[in-house]
Amino acid sequence: MITPHTPKPIRVTVPVSPEVLALFQRLSQVSGVSVGRSMGQWLDETREGLAPMIDIVEKSRTAPKTAIRSLQRYASTLQDISDDLFDKVKHMDKGEAAMAKAVSSASVVTQKLRKGGLTPPSSNTGGKGRETPNKSKGASK
Repeated sequence: MITPHTPKPIRVTVPVSPEVLALFQRLSQVSGVSVGRSMGQWLDETREGLAPMIDIVEKSRTAPKTAIRSLQRYASTLQDISDDLFDKVKHMDKGEAAMAKAVSSASVVTQKLRKGGLTPPSSNTGGKGRETPNKSKGASK
């Protein structure tokens, strides 16, 4: 039997803050691997997010406003997915029926996010609309 050759990991020097080092030291102690291996595993597990970030940075050089909007949508999507996860965790102790309901509603939201169906309109400024039109102060009727 011939096994495929797996390339040996490449070692790099990465400057990090003392806070980041402390976090990875804690992670390595808990997981039972070296600091370098825990950093490498974390980077490997999060690499899927790297391609969208590269696209955003490339676009930002040619169209900064478009890149900012893309980054905001990306962050919003991540926030919504995180909220769904926390909602699932919150319902874990309430029984299988509540958990099933939370999972099904979260999967619907996640599917809509992937299709781009839950994006706000481009004119959304975050403020509330007025029920009555704004009356100008100096004009007469």
